[in-house]
Amino acid sequence: MTFIPKFTLDLTTASTRAFNELLENFEIWRRNQETLPLDLANGWRIVTQEDAEGMLLRNPVGANRRPTLSTVKYYAKQMAKGDWKKTGQPVIFDSSGVLLDAGHRLWAAYLSGSSFPTYVIGDVPPDPTVFAYIDNGKARNAADALATAGLNGLSKTLAQVVNIAMHYEQGRYTASTKKSLDKVTPIEVVHYVQENENLRLAARLMAGEYKAAREILFHKDIASFLAFRIVDLHGESVLDGFMTELGIVPEEPQEGSPIAALQKVMADDERAAEPMAKHQVLGHAIKAFNAWVTGEQVRKLTLRVNEAFPRFVQPQPVQQAAE
Repeated sequence: MTFIPKFTLDLTTASTRAFNELLENFEIWRRNQETLPLDLANGWRIVTQEDAEGMLLRNPVGANRRPTLSTVKYYAKQMAKGDWKKTGQPVIFDSSGVLLDAGHRLWAAYLSGSSFPTYVIGDVPPDPTVFAYIDNGKARNAADALATAGLNGLSKTLAQVVNIAMHYEQGRYTASTKKSLDKVTPIEVVHYVQENENLRLAARLMAGEYKAAREILFHKDIASFLAFRIVDLHGESVLDGFMTELGIVPEEPQEGSPIAALQKVMADDERAAEPMAKHQVLGHAIKAFNAWVTGEQVRKLTLRVNEAFPRFVQPQPVQQAAE
């Protein structure tokens, strides 16, 4: 028979209020249900939506921390994409059948209809203090994931650049604000770096060959993202020309030079009582690069509050000579 869950919720549109109401209704229903037989023998298994409901029936209020919608959505997204791997982190029950750890994972599977592989431990001795010992270590972040994927040394910068790239690509920057992203999983960051070789190249170049230009921009991650997009769109030779010129501050700036204008913006910002936000530095840098690569003269760089956030200019198609 096809399993039909007692409760449903669309995680893509659900509000925190709706999620909390569902939790309360589930708890009322749970209290009136008989405990169903459930295989809690130690071992690997695939937890289905039906299994998740049965396990959540063994999750009385107070036995586990209260789930949050953001974490449930975060896990559900990974499960739906098939990014939930066998790590050995178990679903834990005590020997009396009470769930001790995995509430967020089970709610994610239950409400998304996904299944996930996991190890199950079902024989932890009952102890009212045991929860104090579960998940009390330091969580791994995207930089940790990149380091263990073989990108140590640049992992912190790469993780920051991916965050900037996702904000930029999803239109989360405005001239004055930065809108938040949905929580990004470490494996998404790893995949982004693996799929974009120029990102690693750009980070290495800005850490070494173009260090002077990076120091003009102050922020290693902003400089690396700028370099990444320039290489992706225009190639290494254009990046070399722009970053080499940016890294040299002449005694007499060239009139109309967009690079001189960017250098002045950054020098003024260094002395400002309230420096620009990182994304505003990026906005000025994109404007300067666009003017430089198109040969436009610029007397002063500005980023007005009401204007759209700058986008990188696309390379011009090569004109074929007439025969």
